[in-house]
Amino acid sequence: MEFLWDLARDWAVHFQRDLFRYLLATTCVSLAVSWLFRRWMDRRRIQRRRAGWRDIRREFSYSMLTLCVFATMGVITGILYDWGVVQLYRDRSLYPLWWNLASLPLVILLHDAYFYWAHRAMHHPKLFRHFHRLHHLSRTPTPWAAYSFSVGEAFLMAIFSPLAMILLPLHLLVWLSFLFIMIFRNAMLHASCEFHPRGWVDGPLDLLTTTTHHDLHHQRFHGNYGFYFTWWDRWMGTELRNYKQAFRQAAGREIEDSGEAAPV
Repeated sequence: MEFLWDLARDWAVHFQRDLFRYLLATTCVSLAVSWLFRRWMDRRRIQRRRAGWRDIRREFSYSMLTLCVFATMGVITGILYDWGVVQLYRDRSLYPLWWNLASLPLVILLHDAYFYWAHRAMHHPKLFRHFHRLHHLSRTPTPWAAYSFSVGEAFLMAIFSPLAMILLPLHLLVWLSFLFIMIFRNAMLHASCEFHPRGWVDGPLDLLTTTTHHDLHHQRFHGNYGFYFTWWDRWMGTELRNYKQAFRQAAGREIEDSGEAAPV
């Protein structure tokens, strides 16, 4: 019984930490879009349609279910750490400085590749209904859709954590930094308003995805599978054809009162 109590307490700690990161990111992005920079963001809306409270309640409810899966995976990862399988460390002197600096971008690159192929696989007709259909109920997503997953998709997203720490030795601060970057990036991609400046897609930073890039995926239900970077979509020929045109429309001028969603 004491072992089960310890597991339950550990699960609650993981849930609280994941909930804190989720609420911090989604609240910050939501406030930026709907209050702090409302007039500016309204001119940068990607779609004519706006999500309603019913959409937000659904996204939040399923995100809570996802956090339960994440907390369960956190407990499993903790057990693997106790067994010496997971290479998470706290003492920076265990590895050279260059590794402590390079491991964060490396784990982001790994996550981007994992996300692209897992995301694309979930769009296979035999998998979509069971894994990814629920997330696509958010045709016009909000930041609260960041974790709006089915149980299957939540597990597929969560399993990256122990896999990454089995493969790579990662300092605790590096891993926490990655988790914060991931959830803030996720919330921004679902904001339905374009954050990036108009020239973004015409310069060297075009290798990074934008809100429009992911929003078009929600509109079209296929293509634009990448998370941080655009290169997998371009290498694999899955970037939507008129992405840059849609981005320039969202970032460059106010959507007309009678306008349609950005062209795809």
